[in-house]
Amino acid sequence: MVLTTVTVVAPPQNPVRQLAQWASESCTQGASVLNVGAGSNVSGAMQPLLRRGPYLVGVDPDAAIEHNVTLAERHRMHIEEFAENHPGRFDMILSTYVLEHVERPAEFAAACAHVLRPGGVWFALTLNVRHYFGATTWALSRLNAADRVLHWLKADELVHEHHFPTVYRFNSQAVIRRECASAGFDSIDFRCYDAPRSYQWYMPGALSWLPPAYCRMAYAIGSAQMMGHLTFRATKAC
Repeated sequence: MVLTTVTVVAPPQNPVRQLAQWASESCTQGASVLNVGAGSNVSGAMQPLLRRGPYLVGVDPDAAIEHNVTLAERHRMHIEEFAENHPGRFDMILSTYVLEHVERPAEFAAACAHVLRPGGVWFALTLNVRHYFGATTWALSRLNAADRVLHWLKADELVHEHHFPTVYRFNSQAVIRRECASAGFDSIDFRCYDAPRSYQWYMPGALSWLPPAYCRMAYAIGSAQMMGHLTFRATKAC
């Protein structure tokens, strides 16, 4: 049984910075922090956490991690592989826009739990598959059409080396609760919000009105399930 709280919060100006700020509140000076999916460098948005002076380790199978100068250590591999040799090493895990790419949620959650110390915390930011944007992307990925549609919509603006396949298998409150419970986490605090600017970029011009209109409706109703972004803090059992 996982103790769960769910809160609807106002949309932030910068989702990654908002998560970093939340994580910084649980980060003691010099804490050992693992950034899963660290990529090249999002240090500007990460400043609230970096100001706490963590020992920051990155893991990412992509070569971009080699250029991330904020990291004390860089490991070019998947978290599942990394976890095998680093049990109980970290006070905190951070994963931003990673869960939508996870093929095997149970293995991913287990790996995160394995590298955390008892009482350690996992902060994550991802998209909600119950939202129209997440649901559409989920459907297109099942039809093997996501890349074709994205190219049709945004061919001149794509940055191909930063586009990774999405599968949306770890992107709902229910799945996150289930897999975290199985992995050994005993509490999850969800903070959900809609961020229309994040989805508006993908819309053809005729539908540019949809994200802000939907956002107003979602907040008027106040349903966390309608929000496009999920953030959470999961705490490993002591």
